[in-house]
Amino acid sequence: METDADLLLAHQLVDLADEISLRHFGREPLSRHKADGSPVSEADLAVEKAVLAVLAAQRPGDAVLSEESGALSASARRWIIDPIDGTIPFLEGRRDWGTHVALEIDGELRIGILSRPTEGMRWWARSGAGAFASSSAQPLSTTNRLGIPRFAVPLDRARVGGFLFPGSPFETVRDRMLWVDSSVCLVADLLEGRVAGIVDEGGNVWDRAPAALLVREAGGEVDDLHGGGRIDRPWLVYTADGLARELVDLVREVTG
Repeated sequence: METDADLLLAHQLVDLADEISLRHFGREPLSRHKADGSPVSEADLAVEKAVLAVLAAQRPGDAVLSEESGALSASARRWIIDPIDGTIPFLEGRRDWGTHVALEIDGELRIGILSRPTEGMRWWARSGAGAFASSSAQPLSTTNRLGIPRFAVPLDRARVGGFLFPGSPFETVRDRMLWVDSSVCLVADLLEGRVAGIVDEGGNVWDRAPAALLVREAGGEVDDLHGGGRIDRPWLVYTADGLARELVDLVREVTG
């Protein structure tokens, strides 16, 4: 079971990551392309190095899965880290990027945090305790508890966004809803009722871990198209209650 100290540590990791990434933001950090074609910058690597050092010192027995270093050791307790989620917008000077930190215990997500450093905001959840939005100045504040409002109108009136690959099969059906092309934080838009669904194609575990816990704890639904909510499958759909069946059925239809 996670502890209050784990939650505090998770926020401290995000504090550290935000500080380092903002130090590099807008200064054209060095970058290169990885084997899969995605970019990695010196800021990504600096954030990861600092976060891993803290975990090695404070949780030496825990496993870590991080985007740039992969899986480090094995344990029932695993920290999942995305140093900078959204490296492309980060390098382009946009605002839709941040750090993801999650703690998984015995295969169950227990803590999840995602941040938007340029906004001074983060969204976080603890399993069984709810989901919250807070400022970087008061990260542990529970004043703003999140609850995704139920969606009670047809899909063609729903605002839906997505994380899609170029040429995605889902692009062919986006006109069936009110598609959202861009956002500072699409997951926060769902958590705060500005969109009713998100379609995620091919995301990695470190991309999805905080969002999956946040959406569940805020009363939404997470569906992997197989009747569950696994975050390691090709497609994942996050929705407000009331929209899940229609949106998931559509994703199944276009993806086969």
